[in-house]
Amino acid sequence: MIVTRTNSDRLLDAAVIATHWTAIVPAAGLGSRLNFDKPKILYPIAGRTILERLADLLAPVASRMVLVLSPEGSAAVEPVARRVIGKHLAIAVQPAPIGMADAVACGLAQVETQHTLIVWGDQVAIRPESLDFCMRLHQGPAHPQATLPTLWRERPYIHFERNTEGRLARVLQAREGDLLPDRGESDSGIFLFRTQVLRDFMFQLLASNQCVGARTDERNFLPIFPLIDRNVGNVVTAQVMTEAESVGVNSAADVEYIERILSTASRPAGGETPS
Repeated sequence: MIVTRTNSDRLLDAAVIATHWTAIVPAAGLGSRLNFDKPKILYPIAGRTILERLADLLAPVASRMVLVLSPEGSAAVEPVARRVIGKHLAIAVQPAPIGMADAVACGLAQVETQHTLIVWGDQVAIRPESLDFCMRLHQGPAHPQATLPTLWRERPYIHFERNTEGRLARVLQAREGDLLPDRGESDSGIFLFRTQVLRDFMFQLLASNQCVGARTDERNFLPIFPLIDRNVGNVVTAQVMTEAESVGVNSAADVEYIERILSTASRPAGGETPS
C-alpha cells in the first residue's frame, strides 16, 4: 500500500503515543570523510551536533533512544549523550563494523516497546511533522507490520524494485555495484516496525545470505523489506518526505546543503524546495 498526504485521512492515528516507541539510532560511523577525528554523530551542523539535533527530533515521540556505537566511539559519545538525552538513553555496542543489519540487531536487544523506529545516525534534516505523519500512520487502522517512508529522486543510491502487484521485490544499492535506474524510489533514512515483526524478520534476514553485500560483504538492512512485503498489506509505503529530508551527512557538500536547508527552514516565512 502506498500512502500520500492526500489519501491518508482514515489511516492516521490521532497522535503519536511515545510510550509505545523506542528509537534505534545506528551511530557507529566515524567522521573521517568529513575530516573529523571523532564519531560522526558528534559532528556540528549549523552550530549543533548531529546528536543534539536527533535528540530534539526523537525525544517527543519515543520513550527511549538506543544509540548503537562502536567500541572505540562509545567512550567519546556516551558522556555527551547522557548529558543531552538523560534517563531515556540506552547504549548498545556493535563489536565490529559488519553492516547496518548487525547494528540494528545490536540495538534491538534493548527494545521493550510495541513499536520500533530506526533512524540512521546522520539524518538531521527530517522535519518533525514528517516523522509525526509516519508514526501516526504506523499506529493507525491499517496496522502495517512495517512502514517505509520513500521518495522518488534522480540518480538514487538506493532503489526499491516492485513486482507487478506493487509489492517490494528487491533492493538495488549503488554501494553494492547494482545498476540503478536514472530515477528511483529511495529510502528516507527512517524505518518503522512492530517490534516483534522486526525481531522475527531480523532473524530470517541474518540467517540467510540475502543481506550480504556482493561488493562490501556487509550485512545490509534494507533487504528486510522485500522479506516482510511478501504478503499484501504487510508494508505501508509513505511517500511524504522531501529530498532534502533524505540527505545524510556524508561529505562536506552534504553539510553545506543541509545547513542551507536548516537555515531556510528556520526563517519565519517561506522555505526551500529541493531541486
